[in-house]
Amino acid sequence: MTKIVERLFELQKLELQTNADAVGRVAEIKAARAKIPVHILENFERLRVRGKKAVAVVRHGVCGECHLQIATGVLQSLASGEEVQRCGNCGRYLHLPDDEPVCPPPAPAKKRRKKELLHAG
Repeated sequence: MTKIVERLFELQKLELQTNADAVGRVAEIKAARAKIPVHILENFERLRVRGKKAVAVVRHGVCGECHLQIATGVLQSLASGEEVQRCGNCGRYLHLPDDEPVCPPPAPAKKRRKKELLHAG
């Protein structure tokens, strides 16, 4: 399933490029579209028509477009390549690069105030 998202990501890059060789690009875009299932391509087009990127890159456990934390289960599913995942907030398809770690970095520790420390011990 990760192949589908990789193809979507490549299609998005092709469509966003501004290149003088438009005829060659049209052929590449058609070839890329032919490799993607219709129901996924329809959702892709809905987002593109609105002027939005349809595929978001996940970095450090965060959606690259809406910048919200991705659920751990979704990250695990992306890493295993079992199914295509979409962001629960913005609806974009999620692309996890090969070099990206699956587990997000730990949240910073909460600072405790002196009163809390005095009463705790």
